[in-house]
Amino acid sequence: MKLIEENIFLKTTSLSQTSSKANYLIVFCHGYGADGKDLINIGNYWQRFLPDFYFTSPNAPNICSVNPGGFEWFDLMSHDVQKINLELENSIFKLTQFINAKLKELNLDYSKLFLVGFSQGTMMSLHYALTNSNKIAGVVGYSGKIYDPNYLAKNIKSKPAVFLMHGDDDSIVPLEEMMEAKNFLLENKFNLKTKIFKGCGHTIPV
Repeated sequence: MKLIEENIFLKTTSLSQTSSKANYLIVFCHGYGADGKDLINIGNYWQRFLPDFYFTSPNAPNICSVNPGGFEWFDLMSHDVQKINLELENSIFKLTQFINAKLKELNLDYSKLFLVGFSQGTMMSLHYALTNSNKIAGVVGYSGKIYDPNYLAKNIKSKPAVFLMHGDDDSIVPLEEMMEAKNFLLENKFNLKTKIFKGCGHTIPV
């Protein structure tokens, strides 16, 4: 069942579990200029194999600067690092409040939480998970990278499992940036898996 929810923190599109109770929560974090509905269809597919998972896909809190019909977690077009960092931390705060409310609603703890991101959503997912003292179950990241590895290196508070996937023909976030994230995570002793899709661009392969 697809639900459109008005949350006091973020507007979201959700799929409730098909079993009697949700035992896990997956939060999708969409890419730059998209919205929550962009990724919830993955949940439609995964739900067939994960009946006790609750899927939710919130809109980022900011209207996209280059696509007013979509949203952004922070402004990728800005050259003002201070502005970007402020927007990132504000988005992390709102995402944290959103997740806390959803976990409480479902009576779940952080060990039952997965984040799944695409592009900028992968940056958000990694930043949230690594700087959260509550260790989550894992992060799945498509076509993304680590934003500000120098900051993250000094602020790692937990080490969830991470699975990064990337196309080798990605011209938006080049494969090299995923490899940099891979090296960062391995150097910091994360449980990491990666997969490279041949001939795939900046997209989620089906």
